[in-house]
Amino acid sequence: MAGNHSVVQPSAILEGGFQAAAPAKINRFLHIVGQRDDGYHLLETGFQFVDWCDSIHYRITQIPGVQILSDPMALGTENLVYKAASALLEGTQYGVEILIEKNLPSGGGLGGGSSDAATTLVALNQMFALGHTDEQLQTLGLTLGADVPVFIFGQSCFASGVGDQFEQMHWPGRQVLIANPGVHVSTQGIFQNPKLTRDTPSCRIRASQLDTTHNDCEMLVRKIYPAIDRLINRMQAFGEPRMTGTGGCVFVVDPVDSDSANEVVGHLAEVKVSLLSNRSMLYTCGANA
Repeated sequence: MAGNHSVVQPSAILEGGFQAAAPAKINRFLHIVGQRDDGYHLLETGFQFVDWCDSIHYRITQIPGVQILSDPMALGTENLVYKAASALLEGTQYGVEILIEKNLPSGGGLGGGSSDAATTLVALNQMFALGHTDEQLQTLGLTLGADVPVFIFGQSCFASGVGDQFEQMHWPGRQVLIANPGVHVSTQGIFQNPKLTRDTPSCRIRASQLDTTHNDCEMLVRKIYPAIDRLINRMQAFGEPRMTGTGGCVFVVDPVDSDSANEVVGHLAEVKVSLLSNRSMLYTCGANA
């Protein structure tokens, strides 16, 4: 929630431009409680933010439309940042150049693409003084991806529905060890798999109940992707490992002896120790790239 606080600051690499943080998230748990007639899954999940971020740089131009100056994923017009900016500026004569400084892994369950899109909606709404409310931006964001609205909401929360109904919740934990095995998991493939659990009983989870939760995608992902299964087994050396989203990143909150992570799992994954936050780095500008 932006309020009156500016989410942009002068860009360090794009002359005359501005930059904003697009943080990662983790799912402290992910329960699938049903499926709608239109195919969308009904979820209950706990979102928490991490101080590991992409940086998105913007420069206003006199030429209407959106130009991507740097596209690390080579997605072109399919890039969610391009889609977000184009949707927001549709029907206006505003123009913007965008440079994407990518730090978060793709397809890892950390929400990088969705976060980039959310940051773009919030930042450009401010830069062009468009006057859209957070709720309006969340509605637009949902057309881009199910995780986009929570990054606009910007608070750790218990989320339900298709992941678009939020109740603010402060989850415990100060530090998180994240291991990225470099395995790109197809979210669509997991959610379309007939073996996915879809009938976990609905239950509003509070912070004190985290030890009763799980990730409904984890068992299936471990069967399909042996590298993730091996990583989760090895991560038990640091605490209780969990997969975020549909993977393939695995995390441990408040890990024991995280200094030895490279030695223990470095042959299986890239590891990073970050701080957890119940407030998005988009709004605190405390990015740790």
